[in-house]
Parts: sequence; C-alpha cells; structure tokens
Amino acid sequence: MSQRHAVTKKLATAYEMGFRAEKSKILGELVERTGWHRDHAGSPLR
Repeated sequence: MSQRHAVTKKLATAYEMGFRAEKSKILGELVERTGWHRDHAGSPLR
C-alpha cells in the first residue's frame, strides 16, 4: 500500500502542472500501475 502512495505522490505533482492531454496520460499510467479504476484514481491526484 505504501508503494501506491509513493507512486501517487510522484505523479500528483506532474498532474498538477500538466495540461489536459498530459493529465490523461498520467491518469492512465496511475491506473495501470495501481489497478485502481479510472474514476477512483483521479481523486488522489487532485
């Protein structure tokens, strides 16, 4: 579980500064790494 938090924290900083297309790629990467559903994965990034 701590690995998921580490990955999420790292990607959240990039997500915050990214444009829409970049945010979509970052969200897809998080879903692939963690196994979360796309709807759920957006919340920790915000």
